[in-house]
Amino acid sequence: MTIRIKTLSRLHLGFMDLNGNLGRRFGSIGVSLSDPYTEISVKKHSHLVIHNANDRLEKRISTYVNIFSKHYKTDPNVAIEVHKAIPQHKGLGSGSQTALAVSNALADLFGCETTIKELSKIMGRGQRSNIGLQSFVKGGFIIDSGKKLDHKGNPSLDPPETLFRFDFPDEWKFVIVVPEKKQGLTSEQEKKAIGKLKPSKEISGKICRLVMMQLLPSFMSRDIEKFGNAISELDHQTGLFFKPVQGGIYCEKLSYGLSDHLLASGAYGVGQSSWGPTIYGLTLREEAELVVDKMKRYLKQNKIEGNVMITSVCNKGAEIVRVDETNTTSTKKARGSILEINRSSNVKIAGNRSSALCI
Repeated sequence: MTIRIKTLSRLHLGFMDLNGNLGRRFGSIGVSLSDPYTEISVKKHSHLVIHNANDRLEKRISTYVNIFSKHYKTDPNVAIEVHKAIPQHKGLGSGSQTALAVSNALADLFGCETTIKELSKIMGRGQRSNIGLQSFVKGGFIIDSGKKLDHKGNPSLDPPETLFRFDFPDEWKFVIVVPEKKQGLTSEQEKKAIGKLKPSKEISGKICRLVMMQLLPSFMSRDIEKFGNAISELDHQTGLFFKPVQGGIYCEKLSYGLSDHLLASGAYGVGQSSWGPTIYGLTLREEAELVVDKMKRYLKQNKIEGNVMITSVCNKGAEIVRVDETNTTSTKKARGSILEINRSSNVKIAGNRSSALCI
């Protein structure tokens, strides 16, 4: 039996409440992306082996396998092949997607009764944001509730709840610029950095008003200009909060030029995803190629190494395919349901026989 799973990257657009005096903190806003993505296959083996992964990714996957096997008392000896991987530490959510891909594949392979929330908690994901988790489950445009705080201000171990989840318009695209050399923070570095920040009621108030009075209304009315203005301002306000630990609105100097040139090239709104260094611009489908061409020329003229690409928001979650080589039966699971496909018979739909993709 081989389990093959494909997961999505994401853009983290910002936080709503950076203060926390109302009993919750953060409150993330983001979208899931169809590309780049992570795709792996997992099967039982005589020993743990990981193919086509660099040293850092191999170490990360090995850690997730060991965490899973210790918690669920399963055999850690599996063969994992990495077919494609989201770039690491670029602000695209590679850590969460790798953790969820590995743990869900193992849960399916060994028939473990579990849930996405449980796996996320065990793997140490969703500590501040629910965007990666919901991208895995349903994709789309997502806003979460932020982490619940107890009376002492300590955050809950459970991931935030999803407040809003909408399909993103097909005609709206993102152009993303991923600088090659610069890397964002690791999870541990992120935790330490956030611990140094002081709550800001002023910035939180501005962002919450922006989200409720401009970002969401313009999204619902499909007004790309006002929505673009809203995500640019959301990014600016979030950057002001993180300025003391990242050195500015953005994580590095070249990001200012990238965002300015994206706007000059026709993007309706721009920002830095998470801790960066990925910079994104919102465009219409018919204008995206022109924006990409202009950004590629800008990178070449300024001798900046990096990748520029058009990507879409993916309005569905991870795809899991189970392939049994002995009886030519495969099982496809997406968004909590299982499709059993037997090549010698008709397709039939089964229920949640494995609950790995259940919330």
